[in-house]
Amino acid sequence: METLDSSIPDSLADLRLNEALRLLRQAGYPDPLASGSSGSALLQTVIDALCDLSLRDGLTGLVNLRHFRFVLEGELDRVARTGECASLLMIDIDNFKSVNDTHGHMIGDKVLQTVAQFLAQGLRPMDTIARYGGEEFGVVLPNSRPAFAMKTAERLREEVEQNPITLDAQTVLQITVSIGGASAAPWQRTTANELIEMADSELYRAKREGRNRTAFAPSAAVSISPEEKAMLLATRLENLP
Repeated sequence: METLDSSIPDSLADLRLNEALRLLRQAGYPDPLASGSSGSALLQTVIDALCDLSLRDGLTGLVNLRHFRFVLEGELDRVARTGECASLLMIDIDNFKSVNDTHGHMIGDKVLQTVAQFLAQGLRPMDTIARYGGEEFGVVLPNSRPAFAMKTAERLREEVEQNPITLDAQTVLQITVSIGGASAAPWQRTTANELIEMADSELYRAKREGRNRTAFAPSAAVSISPEEKAMLLATRLENLP
């Protein structure tokens, strides 16, 4: 096997590569060696896969909190600069503690993985879903007006409710989620923390009102004059490549 770095012994380079390949296999990534590539091509494939792995939650395979915030901040910057729309959904599995208490943490992990899969399947390729923490998920919806985001939230809620999780022949878990959402006002600067707080507040409202439901923050009024809008649009056109 070729040395990864000529400044270190072959055996050490091979050990590092073998460890990287082991990590990728454990995470379910395709084996880079199966492609038949070697040398720098193999190294680049391994590096790209490790970079992707570093952005993902180890249990669900969704993006992690760090990458989620990076994507959200980028979308909010776009909203402020271009007037495009973006929305955020915060999703929480209802009564998840009772699942762990009754069936154990291994079953709890299976529920998390299954719900994550249901949610991810119901989104567009351009959307970003992350495991926000514990049994909570966050979804960034670019180019998404409040009405579209609300329909998406309701569709995701129904997808989880309509797909009970079968543990064995005698045990089927009826899982539901509560969802809170908020949209960033176009042409206005909204921070990630502000939008998360708005969506979280709606999530708590959905919980208080009985769970297995969605709640969405009222759309903020956009206070921008026609002259300011024209100026912002002109700046946007000037910056186009």
